[in-house]
Amino acid sequence: MKTFLFFTLFLIKGHMGDAADVVIGGSVIISCIYDPKNVQTRESAKSFCKLSGSKCTTMTEVKNALWIPEERFSMTEDKSLGFINVLIRNLTVNDSGKYKCEGIQEVNFKVKQEPCCGRSEELTAHVLTTAVIRCKYPEGYKDQPKQLFKVQNGSLEVIIGAFGSSNTKGRFSLNVNEQEHFFTVTITDVSRHDAGVYFCGIAPVKQIYTPLFTEIRLHVSDASVPFDLYIIIITACLILLLAVGLSLLLIKRRCKKTEGSGSADQRNTRDDDEVVMSAYYDVIQDSAQDSISLNTVYATAHLPTSPSDSDFYTLAES
Repeated sequence: MKTFLFFTLFLIKGHMGDAADVVIGGSVIISCIYDPKNVQTRESAKSFCKLSGSKCTTMTEVKNALWIPEERFSMTEDKSLGFINVLIRNLTVNDSGKYKCEGIQEVNFKVKQEPCCGRSEELTAHVLTTAVIRCKYPEGYKDQPKQLFKVQNGSLEVIIGAFGSSNTKGRFSLNVNEQEHFFTVTITDVSRHDAGVYFCGIAPVKQIYTPLFTEIRLHVSDASVPFDLYIIIITACLILLLAVGLSLLLIKRRCKKTEGSGSADQRNTRDDDEVVMSAYYDVIQDSAQDSISLNTVYATAHLPTSPSDSDFYTLAES
């Protein structure tokens, strides 16, 4: 933030007291400076008020933090540098007019609203992934240096800036698309410390105003599998389990069928043996019966021992 303050001091010298400037909404940082060697000015109570005739309505006073989420106007002071910053968020055309850093200087600006600016966005990234912040800016600022601010320790600190088409600073890289009037800031290897509130802005060139076009809230969560990939993995696991289950079922049925065939063969073999043995036994019985019958016939068939001739003759004629 010190670097930003010195840079701003250098650029805004000689600009104080100029006519009304155009400020593009979203938000804006207004910088007022004074001589830190002037003890009376340095130690005096300071405020930021809006002029209406001879009346000046206080909008904010010096506080410990420039970033106060629930307030649109906030103000901080650095007495060692003789520097005051006033942050006005969510600008509207009604904020146009003359203002005064009490006891220091007056500022006069007109708010102009454009479709590219004044938006608040939510962005979510996972730990160790890459986050891309996209910032639109008005065509009139195409030649101005681009910057990304982050709210840290109650102030807005410059994270990265580019005076040309690109710049890289550690895990942050800024690239400008001059044709379509936007720039992107890429954050690699995202960590939980990257979560917070960011502002896309323009570095002031001979102005006391630092326009901030878009407010981005970056949320960082633990690394996780994307939802679509999670569904694919679950589906694949279910299909695999189903395939394994069907395979086991088929193997089990095949084993049962094999065991059933073996048992049937054994039963058929035993039945055939019994039939053969029965048939053999029957044959033996029939043979015995025949033998007995023949013997009986043979035993009972006796010729007459002393047949008479007449009887023989009679039998012969018959």
